[in-house]
Amino acid sequence: MAASHSTKRKFSSERAKGYYQLNDAEPKFAAEYLGMILVDELFQPEKGQAISARCVDKLSPVMNRKRKERKVSLLISSNISRGITVTEIPNNEEVCYELHRVAYCSTDVRNHAIFSFIAECNNELQCHVFAFKSEETSKAACLAVSNAFLSAHEERLRKQKRESRRSRQEVTTVDPLET
Repeated sequence: MAASHSTKRKFSSERAKGYYQLNDAEPKFAAEYLGMILVDELFQPEKGQAISARCVDKLSPVMNRKRKERKVSLLISSNISRGITVTEIPNNEEVCYELHRVAYCSTDVRNHAIFSFIAECNNELQCHVFAFKSEETSKAACLAVSNAFLSAHEERLRKQKRESRRSRQEVTTVDPLET
């Protein structure tokens, strides 16, 4: 029987909810796209939560108005060139945010069913905000992005290790009489 390679992680902000488990290599989540806000301040990772919260606050009037829902699906991949893919449900229009361009992601501090990520696009930082039906789904999406970062980082380290081995082998196979 093959071993299951699932990720388990305990969220520190969780009280009694327990562990979340992601089994898919590229999980897909259904959500409502609430909008995008340009981040107009210098981004520092330690201020990501506060920046995301301000962006959600700016979108609050939009969330409270009666409006047409923008249903999307979020596909989260550890492939560095794919990262987070947002697909609008009615017309299948896709927008990809490469993983190395994503600077931060989190659930909202006041409403854990809201997920946001900050990404660089066209030389500006954008905060994209999504609403999920449950806190668990939002936190699972956040965990999936975290897991994608870890997987991509591990793959990059393996690639660097292979390249350094190859370069050492090339150096040792050079004949000193030929130079």
